[in-house]
Amino acid sequence: MKKLYLILTALVGSLAFVACGPEEGPGEGNEPAHERILFTLLNAEAPVMAAPDEEVTYNFKITHSGGLASVHTLLNGEELEGSAKSWTDAPTEAEYTFKYVVKGSQFGETLDFVFEATAADGYTQSVDYALWITANAVEFVASIPEGQPESIYSDATVSFNLTVECGNILKSIEVFKNDVAYASKKDFTDQKTFSYPFSYTPAAEDVGKTISFHFVVTDVKNNVAEALYTVSVIKADAVGKMLWSEIFDTSMSISNTTAHNTTQGGVSGNSATEFKPNKIVDYNTFMVANPENPEEMIPNNGAMEGCEVHDGDVTALKYTCDGVDVCLTKYDTSSVAHMDGTYLWFRKAKKGWFQVDGIKLHGATSLKLTYSQAAQKIKVDYSLDGGATWQEIGATTGSFETAEHKFTIQGGAETISIRFTENDGTNHVRIDNLKLVEVL
Repeated sequence: MKKLYLILTALVGSLAFVACGPEEGPGEGNEPAHERILFTLLNAEAPVMAAPDEEVTYNFKITHSGGLASVHTLLNGEELEGSAKSWTDAPTEAEYTFKYVVKGSQFGETLDFVFEATAADGYTQSVDYALWITANAVEFVASIPEGQPESIYSDATVSFNLTVECGNILKSIEVFKNDVAYASKKDFTDQKTFSYPFSYTPAAEDVGKTISFHFVVTDVKNNVAEALYTVSVIKADAVGKMLWSEIFDTSMSISNTTAHNTTQGGVSGNSATEFKPNKIVDYNTFMVANPENPEEMIPNNGAMEGCEVHDGDVTALKYTCDGVDVCLTKYDTSSVAHMDGTYLWFRKAKKGWFQVDGIKLHGATSLKLTYSQAAQKIKVDYSLDGGATWQEIGATTGSFETAEHKFTIQGGAETISIRFTENDGTNHVRIDNLKLVEVL
C-alpha cells in the first residue's frame, strides 16, 4: 500500500510539473510556442486514495495571461455533470474547485480525473490526477452481550440481541448452527448498525452436545465481521411430585422505618413486639381444615400461609429457627427485586438457621431443591431421622437469583427435614420461593 501511494504521488507530481512548466521549442511550422495555461493545486496535497461514499476535493488556481474562457473535468473521456465553469470577462487568474463522491461500484478501480481549461483564444491545456479506490478503514464489529449461559437445560431457551456496528451499509447476517445454516437476514436497506434478535431452544438431537453458533455479517463491500457462541445442552429433569413449596406469603407487623417498604407484602403497623425471630412459628400460625374432618378448622402450628405439600396436609410440617438471627421481612431493596412479598432473612456471619421438618417423601428418592437467593454463603443439609443426623446437600458461595441442589437419598424414609444455615458470609442472606421436587 505504501509503495503504491509513493508511485501515485510521484505520478501526480510529474503531471503537475509538466502542466505548470512553459512550453519549450518552436510551435507547429514556424509559429512561436504558445504560452501554457498554468494549474496550481491549492490542496495541501492531492488525494491519491479514497473509499466508496467518500468525497474528494480538488482546488486549483488557474492562470493564463491571455485570459481564461472555461474549465471542466472529465472521467473516462466524459465530462462530469456539474463540473463545467466558464468566464465571460476572460480573467487571467481564477480558482476552480471540483468535488466528487466515490461510488460503491468503483471499488477496486483507479480513477483518472482530467481537468481541462480553455483560454480566451481557444487554446486548451489539461492536467490529470489518478485516484485509487480502496475499502473504507471503518470499524466493523458483531458482538454478543456478555453473560450468556455456557450451558442450558433442554427445556430452556437462550435469547439475546447480536449488536452490529459498521461504517458501511449492511448486506446480510447469517447464522450457522454447527456449520449448518440456521437463520439469516438479508433485507437491509440503508442500515449501518443493527440489533439482531437471536433465539435458540434445543432440539431433541441437541441434548448432551455442545452447540456452536457462528454469526457472519457482511456489508455492501463484502467486508465480514464474525462472532461465535457455544452452549452445552443438558437434559432437563422430568419433574415428578412437588413435595413441598414455600413462598412465605404472610402478613406481618414490623417496626415503622423507612428502610422497609410498608406498601407491599401485607406489611403494616409500627410495632415490632410480635416480629421477633423466636416468634417465627407462633406469629405465622393460621387456621387450616382438619384432615380428619374437613368441615372443622384447626390451628396450624408450624407452617406458613404460602406453604403447599403433595398431599395437602400442611399440618404435618413444623417450622423452626435459631430464635435469634433469622426472621421474616420485606426490605425495599433492588437486590431482592426478584422476590415478591415476604422473604426469609439471615443475619450475616451469625450461623443462623431455618428448619422445616415433616416433609412427606411419598417414596421419592431422587430430589431437587431450588430457592431464590440474594447475597451469599448459605449451606443446606437434610435429615431422614428428624434432625438426629444431617447430610449436606450443597452450599452457595456467591450471589444467585436461583440456587439449585440435586441429591439422592436412600429409600425407606417417610419424611425429610431440610435446614438452611447462614455460612459466614459478608452480607445478610435472603431466600424465598423454596421448592422440593421429585426428579425422574
